[in-house]
Amino acid sequence: MRRLPAVLGILTASLLLTVALPTSSQAATGRFDYTGTNGVPSVIFNPPNGPCIGFNRPAVGVDNQTDTGATLYTGLACSGITEFVPARTGLTWGTYRPNSVRFG
Repeated sequence: MRRLPAVLGILTASLLLTVALPTSSQAATGRFDYTGTNGVPSVIFNPPNGPCIGFNRPAVGVDNQTDTGATLYTGLACSGITEFVPARTGLTWGTYRPNSVRFG
């Protein structure tokens, strides 16, 4: 019976830490700009981390002004050849044409 208060104290402390500690971000903060092969710019604001996001058309350049790195893919469903774009970085390409992106 002496152990019961100690066990309850540990469980309570664990619960409080779980509730009090911040969780990982569910979205990148900032904007992700890309320019399609037709020259038209597009923007994604505060994109979610994890899901694949397809572009309207293949991109010739991107500007990742979010706080999260982005992985670009040549395929529409985040497949194919990849290129990583760190946070606060922009890139343009000669022949590489990404069609989708995933953050986080």
